[in-house]
Amino acid sequence: MKVARVKPARTGLATIGALLLWWIPLAVVQAQATDPSLEQFKRAWNAAARGDRAVFEQGKLSLANFVLHPYLQYEDYRFRRAFVDAAEMADFLDKHSDWAFTTGLRQTWLLALGETRQWEALLRYAPGVQDTVVQCYLAQARIERGHFEAVLPQAQELWAAGQSQPKECDPVFDWLRQAKGITPDLAWLRVKRAMEAGNPRLTSYIARYLPMNERVWVERWQQQELGGYMRLDMAGKWPDQARAWDIATFGLAQLARRDAHRAWTFFVSLDGKLGWDEDQRGAALREIARWSAVANAPETIRRMHAVPASARDDGLLEWWARYGLGSGEWAEVILAVAVMSEELRSSDRWRYWDARARLELGDPDYAMKLLELLSTQASYHGFLAADLLQRPYAICQQDTAVTADELSRFSERPVIRRVDALRRAGMNSWARSEWNLNLKLWNSRERRLAAALAMEQNRPELAIWALNGSEDRQFYDLRFPLVYAALAAEQAEKRNLDTAWVLGLMRTESAMAADAISSANARGLMQVMPATAAQLARRHGQSYRGSEQLLQAADNIVFGTTFLRELMDKFGNNQVLASGAYNAGPRAVTRWLETLPNHDPTIWIETLPYYETRDYIPRVLAFATVYDWRLQKPVQRISSRMPALKSYTMGGGPGPTDTAEVACPGPAAVALSGS
Repeated sequence: MKVARVKPARTGLATIGALLLWWIPLAVVQAQATDPSLEQFKRAWNAAARGDRAVFEQGKLSLANFVLHPYLQYEDYRFRRAFVDAAEMADFLDKHSDWAFTTGLRQTWLLALGETRQWEALLRYAPGVQDTVVQCYLAQARIERGHFEAVLPQAQELWAAGQSQPKECDPVFDWLRQAKGITPDLAWLRVKRAMEAGNPRLTSYIARYLPMNERVWVERWQQQELGGYMRLDMAGKWPDQARAWDIATFGLAQLARRDAHRAWTFFVSLDGKLGWDEDQRGAALREIARWSAVANAPETIRRMHAVPASARDDGLLEWWARYGLGSGEWAEVILAVAVMSEELRSSDRWRYWDARARLELGDPDYAMKLLELLSTQASYHGFLAADLLQRPYAICQQDTAVTADELSRFSERPVIRRVDALRRAGMNSWARSEWNLNLKLWNSRERRLAAALAMEQNRPELAIWALNGSEDRQFYDLRFPLVYAALAAEQAEKRNLDTAWVLGLMRTESAMAADAISSANARGLMQVMPATAAQLARRHGQSYRGSEQLLQAADNIVFGTTFLRELMDKFGNNQVLASGAYNAGPRAVTRWLETLPNHDPTIWIETLPYYETRDYIPRVLAFATVYDWRLQKPVQRISSRMPALKSYTMGGGPGPTDTAEVACPGPAAVALSGS
């Protein structure tokens, strides 16, 4: 009998634009794998991949006390999933709830129970699992056991999805039709969800479940969709009922993305003819106002004020404030910030802009209080606040206070031992999944120990992610590692680039993971696309041997800094523009320079339409500031990296350099120049 191998489920942690792969050179793995039990485990695991059941079974029986034995149990249970005693499987899953394979094994097991019609086990163990196929099998189980009251709302929700559902749901939908559970309102709900999900073709199928006199509404909606809602004014001639209101609300939001002015014109013409409810009316106004701000339309403020208070969300209020920034309407900035949620209003970003607006309007007392508090933060907006006040930067290193004994005890934890064993076995994706799953379960002290251990093992990205999202923001030695500083400095010097800025960009791109691969196949420390590397190689006479080369730190930095040099040449040595172009592309940056107010670079950044680039540039600049400090260089004030954009000229020089004192030089007693 052969052991069938399926792709294991993974619980990987999303990085900044990249999926980090745990890569270890084969030679290192071979050198480390000297434990006889580990070698036996590898033989058993590889036998499973080959379908060699005899070798697999022998290894599983002889490794009962080995740290990775549950992985062999997992592989065995996965192979026999349809035939394992349900209580035995459930007990195994419960005992290993913090192991990386558990979620995937639970789902494949429940799917097998459904395929083999083991309804009682499904009824007991499937509730709460969100997978659609599992849910359809669970609904079948309830139908088979006569639990009709429980299954009706479940079946209706499954049927009303905005996309076609798997074939495993067909028996449930057959029952739903026979039970007359597909009502006109349910069918219309599915029409709306299909349109929202971008599946207009599905609405033709759904229309058969509407009465003949209501199918015209689906046809009207399809015609509007085909025409890009450019004739939505026709809705004023439709019968005034809920179906018309749904189409108009959705259509105005879609049209506003492309043409906010036309959407506003249509809204004005329809508002007196449609009896839509306040929620729909408010939703239409909100989307028109939002996209007016994104498009920098001159009527934005009037449209913002037209949105009812009940329809204003934080997303709208942020764009309200951004429009105020770009248009110089500082009172609008203050107004928008004042009604944001407490969490958003107290963020560094909006405290800074609230203070800036109050300074512009002659209210310095409150503004100075905001700026003084903000200047104590080692963040982009904190540095900007310190620059306005000409205060020192609050880069204050905190000692992790991790002792050797603590680290030794932590390294002996079962999860750390199995992560280490998985790495030595060459099962690097599983090792990554184990680390990330348990990272979510650790408290701040445990995360601190994990970060210190990762740095000790020369895994800087693991240290960064162990502390990401925690309150331990001042462990700069762990959060801003110098592992690749020498390589970066060498290539930066060759290309007349700022080393700290290169490291800041690298830290933003990959969290210092040399083996980072994004969903778009951008690779390595500086997330270089293979096509870009090939073009750079042709233009600069560099050697490019294929995408795997980009996972080598030294080669990746060569290509990344070469591209940065090209962008700096194109955008007048302006780090703001070059950073933006590295993230969004040169064409996007050129377009934004033409369409957005661009004298003040901080306002230009804040009003960018791409949220990723809007956050990316500040991260790069703030990280560069910290790396100045980590490299024991004079710390360049962040505002000196941001010259006025109207002064940018092709081939121009950098702006003036201004350095800052640092309030807490830290344990290295870094000597810095004063400003």
